Amino acid sequence: MAEDKTSIIGLAELGAAVATARSACFIVIAGPEVGRMYKLDAEELVVGRTPDVAIQVQDTGVSRRHAKIVRLADGTVQLVDLESTNGTLCNGEKIDRRVLIDGDKIQVGATTILKFSYQDDLEEEFQRRQYESAVRDALTQCFNKKYFLERLPSDIAFAQRHQSALSLAMMDIDHFKRVNDTYGHQAGDHILRSVAKIVQDTTRADDVVARYGGEEFALIMRNTSKSEALIAGGRIRARVEAASLAFDGNPIPVTISIGIAVCDESGTGDADALIKAADACLYEAKNGGRNRVVAKE
Repeated sequence: MAEDKTSIIGLAELGAAVATARSACFIVIAGPEVGRMYKLDAEELVVGRTPDVAIQVQDTGVSRRHAKIVRLADGTVQLVDLESTNGTLCNGEKIDRRVLIDGDKIQVGATTILKFSYQDDLEEEFQRRQYESAVRDALTQCFNKKYFLERLPSDIAFAQRHQSALSLAMMDIDHFKRVNDTYGHQAGDHILRSVAKIVQDTTRADDVVARYGGEEFALIMRNTSKSEALIAGGRIRARVEAASLAFDGNPIPVTISIGIAVCDESGTGDADALIKAADACLYEAKNGGRNRVVAKE
């Protein structure tokens, strides 16, 4: 009978063995965008606050290029601090570089924590679905109000830090109650989905479109001045008005009113003030006859 032997596997060998069966992933478990997952599908991922990095973190204390995650030749994954101003922590300990093991928690900035995990395809898909269900509105597939309210302050802080413009548009479908009363709530849902798709198709990939409540939508536009926001809002308004929307064979003409505020030009420095300013412009557009775009003077 062959003698049983216990094999001792080193950290590198264990990491390589796990990596062959699963993919290295990083899940945000605290801070902005909780639940979002990043997959190590390249040799290196950089973490920081600039738009050109793989894992962008808008959090206090995050450097432009804060840290990097590297897949080594033996299959292990290493975390490297890029001489960040406030340092990179792994499991509460400040590090210069460290080989990661499943379950390690990486902190960058004041609140953001990423959990390192090896996941198979089913686990990856489950995590993506969980994140999407947490941040998306089920009916329109726009971002939901909770995500919008968490995202706006970080985008304002980014704009102030880089001295760039940020515009917020609040949009409301005109006479939406009349659509529900005349054609029914299923028709109303169809109109909401259709208008949401028009807005999403008309905006840039970096813009954030959210359902704010009922028939109201919000649009965050980075690096967008008041004049540029007015052009963008006018394009949305025109496309909604020109759309041939119908339900059960019944044509349903739809228009939208839009109010715009810009954080640098309006002097607003926080999310509540910016929303209030954009809402005031939206009410002005409504009171002025609807189907128009109004921006704060």
